[in-house]
Amino acid sequence: MVLKNSTPPLTPNSQTQTVKKNKSKRLAKFGGIFIIILASIILGLLPIRTPQIVSSNASLDMFSAERALTHLEVIAKEPHPTGSVANFQVRNYLISELQKLGLEPEIQKKYVVSNFFPNHSGTIENIMVRIPGSDNSKAIMIAAHYDSVRTSPGAADDGAAIAAMLEMTRALQVSGELKNDLILLMTDGEEIGLLGAQAFATEHPWAEDVGLVLNFEARGNQGPSVMFETTDQNGWIIKEFLEAAPQPLAYSLLYNVYKLMPNYTDLTVFREGEAAGLNFAFGMGLDSYHSPIDTHENLDLGSLQHHGEYMLNLTKHFGHLDLNEIKQEDRIYFNAIGWKMVHYPQSWALWLMIGGVLLFIGTLCHGIYKKRMNLTEIITGFLFTLLTIAAIFGIVTLLWKVLESIVSEEQYVRIITELQIGIYYLIALLLLTAFVTFFLVRWGSRFFTKENISIATMFLWIIITIVISLYLPGGSYLFIWPLIFSLIGINLALFMRADAWEWISVLFAIPGFVLFTPIFYIIFHMMTLHIAGILLTISALVLTLIFPVFCSPIKYSKRNS
Repeated sequence: MVLKNSTPPLTPNSQTQTVKKNKSKRLAKFGGIFIIILASIILGLLPIRTPQIVSSNASLDMFSAERALTHLEVIAKEPHPTGSVANFQVRNYLISELQKLGLEPEIQKKYVVSNFFPNHSGTIENIMVRIPGSDNSKAIMIAAHYDSVRTSPGAADDGAAIAAMLEMTRALQVSGELKNDLILLMTDGEEIGLLGAQAFATEHPWAEDVGLVLNFEARGNQGPSVMFETTDQNGWIIKEFLEAAPQPLAYSLLYNVYKLMPNYTDLTVFREGEAAGLNFAFGMGLDSYHSPIDTHENLDLGSLQHHGEYMLNLTKHFGHLDLNEIKQEDRIYFNAIGWKMVHYPQSWALWLMIGGVLLFIGTLCHGIYKKRMNLTEIITGFLFTLLTIAAIFGIVTLLWKVLESIVSEEQYVRIITELQIGIYYLIALLLLTAFVTFFLVRWGSRFFTKENISIATMFLWIIITIVISLYLPGGSYLFIWPLIFSLIGINLALFMRADAWEWISVLFAIPGFVLFTPIFYIIFHMMTLHIAGILLTISALVLTLIFPVFCSPIKYSKRNS
């Protein structure tokens, strides 16, 4: 007997069609997910670019990298370390060019013993110009060093900043008079112990008149100029910087981390003298750093243009502001999409952290109430997440140690310093991380559902957010916003069908990919693949935001049938 409304049995052909249809749906789904993730990464990379190069025929009130390049061709003709004949020739050229602009440069000649580097000393000759303003509050000072190391012509480090200073000054004269005095400080002896900056800060009477320092450096010969360091109580400076800079690139995380590192620039000297300031540098093309290939021919003109546009726009902006009382509460700041910046007081980090914790607790209660989460599987998922991240770190670290042992020292240096080589190794490691993570989560999903692994990964993010918010608040944005968005996504997913979970997790993971991508890319350039294990561990952490995508749909459906 056949029931009236019964479903007829599937024929072999219909079964095949159903399998093909399901396979097509899965492929389409994963294709869509891949496109979303790729688009998020591209959005994250948008700010990591230089502005358009301005030609030598442009309006005279604009900064032109091509015009600045004519100065750089002379400055970086050959290595010119402190005390050398070549350095003396560069000094004379800079004095001559400043005089052509109608200025009266002064020389500060001094024997200095470094306060920062033991046994480093020398006789330096700083070049200084003071341009009076119409109604001075305190002076704004542009600083860069004109000496190079003995092994390099120093086109990027730091000839580009010196050439930009000359072109900026020329353009500024066309733009009109500032209210505040402008001091141009071209220091000598930076490469042998920050000697010129120390001499100016401790010996020259102008140092007491400085209200704000803008220092320019380089650690490579390519890429955008990043505002990577500020001084303490930077709230007012950051707000004004973001208002004035046409293409700002800055992350408070970098500033917090930089303070923990044993690195020094001329701003270090001024900062210890309690001057307020901003520090800028471009750092891609690391193979050129302090090397013979740091020539004007190899310099990215976009980097020079970015330096110069910062100088001109910030000088014009701060040159008309009262610089007497400028210290305010530190701010958290970061590029959101492209050159659009988000910033807010650092004290918000604590409140956002508390809000994240409460949202996590509410989401957990929501999942338990819906009978979609249980503590046993959450604990299992949390431990599994830790083991997955640890596995990625161990595998990548081991593979990189093997690679380091089987290639020559020269080959290894090229891999970590030359982008055109290192990028392929980075892509391979990222793919390895994605595949290992996929298969581990696929296997592990027999022990937990998508809901439980999602909330388990959020528990890890909660722990990291609490630690970072308390001890490295400038970097808290990198964790709190992906956490909040993902928790919102989980709550929405709890109202939907189980098969919608993958889309929700990916869509609400977009902020995580957007925020982490530029930081990952900058660390890759600055620190190189020498820290491959740490870099790929960061990528594994971001992948935890989309763990539900990796879970087995078969196991999931059986556990919830």
